[in-house]
Amino acid sequence: MPTELRLPQLAETAASAKLAVWLKQEGEAVAAGEPVVEVETDKTNVEIEAPASGVLSKIHVAAGTEGLETGALLAVIAADGDAAPPAEPAPPPGPVPVAGAAGPDASRPRPASAAASASSPAATPLARRMAAAAGLDLGRVQGTGRGGRVGKADVERVLAAQAPTAAPAAATATESVPDPSASTSLAGSREEPLSAPRRVTAERLQAAKQSIPHFYLGVDCAMDAALRLRARVTAQDPHLELTLTDIIVRAAALALRQVPAANSSWADGGVRLYDTADVAVAVDTPSGLFTPIIRQADRKGLRAISGELKALGARARAGELTPEEYTGGTFTISNLGMHGVDSLYAIVNPPQSCILGVGAARPRPVVAGDAVTVGTIATCTLSADHRTIDGATGAALLAAFRAFVEEPGLLAL
Repeated sequence: MPTELRLPQLAETAASAKLAVWLKQEGEAVAAGEPVVEVETDKTNVEIEAPASGVLSKIHVAAGTEGLETGALLAVIAADGDAAPPAEPAPPPGPVPVAGAAGPDASRPRPASAAASASSPAATPLARRMAAAAGLDLGRVQGTGRGGRVGKADVERVLAAQAPTAAPAAATATESVPDPSASTSLAGSREEPLSAPRRVTAERLQAAKQSIPHFYLGVDCAMDAALRLRARVTAQDPHLELTLTDIIVRAAALALRQVPAANSSWADGGVRLYDTADVAVAVDTPSGLFTPIIRQADRKGLRAISGELKALGARARAGELTPEEYTGGTFTISNLGMHGVDSLYAIVNPPQSCILGVGAARPRPVVAGDAVTVGTIATCTLSADHRTIDGATGAALLAAFRAFVEEPGLLAL
């Protein structure tokens, strides 16, 4: 009996999706659990797996189709030995595909987008973006991944080989005659279209800044003990590579447990409190800003947090995060200290109540009693939603956070 492949619910915040590429084509055999098609949401690319084994008998949505809603019929998988696919099935009870999403009829010439998808090799989302940015035809790239899938290293290899011949073309483009119809005030500039993640981030942060009554509290934290802990742990276990961000995540999680009112969000005119601290960490990627989440960070030691954070960061930069890995956090940390920034007044990530901006840990004069010494200090700034917490709650959270950072022996590995 034929099995329908429909667009699943990808994330609570994903209203629609774009079909990026078919990894299998009509007539090809597929196995249950095997990636069949890749779709692009506002934050990431997601591979959808076959719900059953059989033959991909009918593709209903061509590659490049945008505006697909949850429940849209993507394809039909026929069981081995089944006859031709049945007539168009009845629409699902949930959301239906948008107009123009229906795929090619077998009796008609296939659309150009569908034909192009047939010749497009399987590739990771990052490899596809790199190729598109460089104007590289993926069909010319020999994939070394599973099943010949093209990866980042494959694209880099081809681009490196083309580098000597690419320079003259670039020079020719630079010397081209300017368009006389262009405004002279725009000379030397160009439009840079936003990626889907950057566009969504811009819209969300604009709305957050306009609608959330922000207030800010700052505190200077002595990082000497944390730096000694990092050095000691690294010496004992070089593979762990503990970072200050790992320590900050753990300290923030324990502070949220100690001040539960701050572990909250704005919810339809009320305040929602959470039982665990799911700490999101801002990660800059080629596609935009992502906030992968350490779930139940208040119940995990530094080793577990460090391992998860490294894995999530790598997946974010490769464009491979799933929606479950970056949605639903209760608190966010944005650390720009590694970039030399002294302080950061971040924008609250709705519906969360707080975000902590962390600056660089630098040597500064410190007054201890009647003496002045040198200590390593980092400025940490809490941005908070005044609808959910007040200044006293924010101050209590920062005090608890500073206590854990300055006494990292309390954090536990």
